[in-house]
Amino acid sequence: MKKIAIIIAAVIAVAVGDLALTYNNFIVNSDYFVKNDFEITQEHHPEKIWDKVFFGNSVVISSYIEEESDSGYINLGLDYGVVTDLWEMIDKRHINIGSELVIGLNYLTLYDEFETNPTYIWHKKIYEPYAYFERDRFYPIITNGFDNLLHAKSPMPYKYLPQEKSVYHGALSDRALQDAMDRYEKEFFNLPDEKFQKNINALEKIIKYCDEHNIRLRAVWMPWNPKLEQPELLGRVRAMAEEVFDKYNIEMLDLENALPAEYFYDTGHLNYDIGSAKFTEMIDEWL
Repeated sequence: MKKIAIIIAAVIAVAVGDLALTYNNFIVNSDYFVKNDFEITQEHHPEKIWDKVFFGNSVVISSYIEEESDSGYINLGLDYGVVTDLWEMIDKRHINIGSELVIGLNYLTLYDEFETNPTYIWHKKIYEPYAYFERDRFYPIITNGFDNLLHAKSPMPYKYLPQEKSVYHGALSDRALQDAMDRYEKEFFNLPDEKFQKNINALEKIIKYCDEHNIRLRAVWMPWNPKLEQPELLGRVRAMAEEVFDKYNIEMLDLENALPAEYFYDTGHLNYDIGSAKFTEMIDEWL
């Protein structure tokens, strides 16, 4: 019985420790790990409740300059963010939204099989130990630590290196832009509607959550480079989302055709030097 009690106590200790690591932002609060987009947002905003949130993928990161906005919205753009990511963040209590949520949308924000960042904490399965889930980031720290001990070197914290989300400067040439469109056509533009259904369903879950928690929810269709003809898929996916928004009377702002081509880096990412400032100015009053 004593042996069984010891084993049970050890299992409970490991489980409690794992929960503590998971929900106390261990990596975010450490200076020795490269952070993902979500963790960078957490580092910039350590408060328990984020009152106003602007969610989206890399298009939101590169379009909305939080520091130049008077709206008070946090830029929760994720490089490969999709709507199911937002729902999991909310559902698993990784974020707490106070009063307002805006979702920045394009077709990739609604693509079910869009390759997301595996280090986002909401991807951790309930039975998966934290150290195992974060093995790709823990392992280099451990091996580098042994190397530092052997060679009497001090570890270099990542806090001395810039850790910011990716933005885009300049613009692709017309040839590079067409090459990008050719790749996207091959990979995305011929997808069937079924490949977007999980994210459409997640939109409905988010709408119901916001209604239950008295959170004002709005959506914005992010800009598209007018140099390029919009593929038929974009209209179909937008119609699927707008059917849900219309059903629940959700306000939508259409900025798909709001900016000229000189403000763009590529198909949807804005040039951070001129396009992002213009977008932020345009959307600020609405926000």
